Amino acid sequence: MKTTSIIFSALAATVATAAPAQDVQARTSFDLSQLNNLAFSNQNFQYLNVVNSLDLQLLAQLGSVNNFNILGFQNLFQQSQFNLQSLLEFQQLQMVLQLAQLGLFNGFDLSSLNFNNLNFGLINGVSNFDINSLIDQSLVPQITQVIQTAVVVKE
Repeated sequence: MKTTSIIFSALAATVATAAPAQDVQARTSFDLSQLNNLAFSNQNFQYLNVVNSLDLQLLAQLGSVNNFNILGFQNLFQQSQFNLQSLLEFQQLQMVLQLAQLGLFNGFDLSSLNFNNLNFGLINGVSNFDINSLIDQSLVPQITQVIQTAVVVKE
């Protein structure tokens, strides 16, 4: 079975458990400081965020309107590590946001959707592989410039 098939089937199983609700009760308040105000602490994730144009406000909307437990991605926003496990969590985040942009989650109560149980990097401790070791340090100024340019454009 291919890796993408495994990931898709795991997501399909978790989405299938999310029950449609006629009257999803929106949360009245939501504290984004636990998610570093939707800003990644790790420079590499900041770069991937810019390159992939993630709509992180949509994540906040999923949390407040659809009761999605966005705190499942708390480590991703606060950690300084750039390893395989965190990269797979970033991929989960990107996939959830893409599905939300398509309107797949409209009218669904996502409180039962749980990504915390999915750990794709368990095989032989591969999840702890430091991806920073693969990044040429001479590219860091260019990466920083891309991040800073994107921040200026958003403001």
